[in-house]
Amino acid sequence: MSEPNFDNPEGDDWEEFSSNEINWSETQWRSYLNGSDRDTARFLSIYDSVKDEPNHLDEVATLMGWDAEDISMTDEFSFMELEDDLPGDLEEAREGAPYTLHRHPVFVVTRALYCYLHQSWEHFMTQNPHALPPKLCWDYANSLHQAEMNVLLSIQALDLGDFGLSICHLKNSLYALNQTLALLNELRHPNQAYLENFRNENRIRLFDLRELWIRVMGDCRHECQHRRDDQD
Repeated sequence: MSEPNFDNPEGDDWEEFSSNEINWSETQWRSYLNGSDRDTARFLSIYDSVKDEPNHLDEVATLMGWDAEDISMTDEFSFMELEDDLPGDLEEAREGAPYTLHRHPVFVVTRALYCYLHQSWEHFMTQNPHALPPKLCWDYANSLHQAEMNVLLSIQALDLGDFGLSICHLKNSLYALNQTLALLNELRHPNQAYLENFRNENRIRLFDLRELWIRVMGDCRHECQHRRDDQD
């Protein structure tokens, strides 16, 4: 199976969506954000059903409707639930709705998997009968935050066409992700089976995030080289 194109190419579709002037009300934007939440939940549901299969990241991308040659989603995006709030009829809304970062596949994947990682960490702390060292709790939570924040900044850089800057932020994310992996080994729990299951489930998602970001970095480097070649 070919790799899904998770990067942000400088295609006409993206420029068309990003340049649209939309005058939506606060209620309409809230409905739009609710649609983004539903996409996150949908991704997690699909991911959980195939995460133990080979090449499951590619499989999830296909099931989410992400075209390998286009970063935009298909009509499966949750416009049906937003019909009453969007301007114009549904068909016009589909064509004129904004393509914000909330719909970018890298954003959806990162947000969804980190949603799981945050909730998993909260559950681990509440289910641990022994108090965890405060420094360890802070370091683990901070590593999650730093990785996620830098990916969001990298996606914004992609939108602006700053591929070198995107690479730098992705490197920061990978550094924080490696910290999370290292800290997993420092966690303790009296139930060893529970601890190992917690570690394994988190590692699956962390390794998938790392694979995704490395793919995007490779695409960014290719684009940077392409630009240098054009200047020569």
